Amino acid sequence: MSKPEVIEISSLKLYDEQAAISHVKALSFKRQVGKAGETKCINYISKQLNKENIDHTVESFEWVKTLIIMIKLVLAFILIYIFVYTIILLNPIISWVILPLDITFLILLYYGVKFIFDHTRDSTIGKKKESNNVIATFRAEDLYANRPVIIFSAHHDTTSHSYPMAILMFLYKLGGILMLIFMVLASFLSIWSLLALFQLTQIDSLYLLIRNVSIICGFSFLIVNTLIITDKRSNNSDGSIDNASGVAVLLELAKLIKNQPLKKTDVIFLWIGAKEMGYLGSKQYCIKHFEELIYDYDLDKSYNINIDMVGTYIGLIDKLGMFKKKRLNQNLNDVLKASAHQLKIPLKTEFVKAGSGSSDHGIFRAYAKKEGKKGFQVSIFTSKDDAKFIHSKNDTPEKCSAYNLNGCLEICYNAIKSLDLRVE
Repeated sequence: MSKPEVIEISSLKLYDEQAAISHVKALSFKRQVGKAGETKCINYISKQLNKENIDHTVESFEWVKTLIIMIKLVLAFILIYIFVYTIILLNPIISWVILPLDITFLILLYYGVKFIFDHTRDSTIGKKKESNNVIATFRAEDLYANRPVIIFSAHHDTTSHSYPMAILMFLYKLGGILMLIFMVLASFLSIWSLLALFQLTQIDSLYLLIRNVSIICGFSFLIVNTLIITDKRSNNSDGSIDNASGVAVLLELAKLIKNQPLKKTDVIFLWIGAKEMGYLGSKQYCIKHFEELIYDYDLDKSYNINIDMVGTYIGLIDKLGMFKKKRLNQNLNDVLKASAHQLKIPLKTEFVKAGSGSSDHGIFRAYAKKEGKKGFQVSIFTSKDDAKFIHSKNDTPEKCSAYNLNGCLEICYNAIKSLDLRVE
């Protein structure tokens, strides 16, 4: 596919260059969902929109900690299974029992993981609480039927963990490696034990050596998994990078679109609540509004651009995949990258090894797929390398800069103007 031509947009500054960083500084306080800080944040967003006479709605929704509970349950299930495996391995004569247990384990694990990653499921496990989405819609100048829409999204809540994010990510990776090694060795030993049962081989020193290595891996995994399970969410992060930055960019973008609406494309701005509890704000928005979006717009020619972390640099997730890298979208990123190139703004493209990147664009992607809207494209701005700062006291305004915030703003504005001019 040839690179898309970016239609030149005026380079005149149409916005206050200090506004976005001022928003970040003003929003750099604890904003955990359900706490007073979240209400303060919602009021701030609403006040900024009112100052510009931007019509918007504050839409409340109920949420529960379904995803967090399910992740804890799956981890606890794995912990119990690995513990049982380890005990069985102590007795070589009965180690063959692991083979049928493997089948049961993999089936249960498959359905548990499938439940966790089903972003269109509306589950209600746990105590109900309340959060809010803020929604502002700008109509195109030409109100023809079945026109496209661009949805900008950014979550406004914060969270923190018992451990620094870098350590938590290391524990997840280490746990995955230890579990894989243990499962492979345990399965191998169970086959050896079964062959020994029929006197086709014997339990010898090599078997015992492999058994001892697997037990060490098993107990190491149990320790790592216990540390992960005991991690607790708290309200100790000011969330400047994650995600006052995204809130700020959307506020300034909304002002630009208010003054200069697109000609043939509607634009929806969505400040999302309860993202850190499992993308619950975007999920509830889709539950309530996705059928309306299908009715009102041509979603096969529409987009979601999610902004989740504009920190020490501007990052854009471009490709996905553990082994074979696959593009996140058909050509939306091409337009964004071409926009950055035209404006001479540094943009770092990144890839993720699994999933589509942990943020709200994944919810829109899942709903579009469920409804057969194959042309609907999603994209996400995120400074992945800044993960070492987030969800902790280290996520401070000093990590953000007016240059990067304004750069993201200009890239997006230039890109959507270009996309709008292509609409036939």
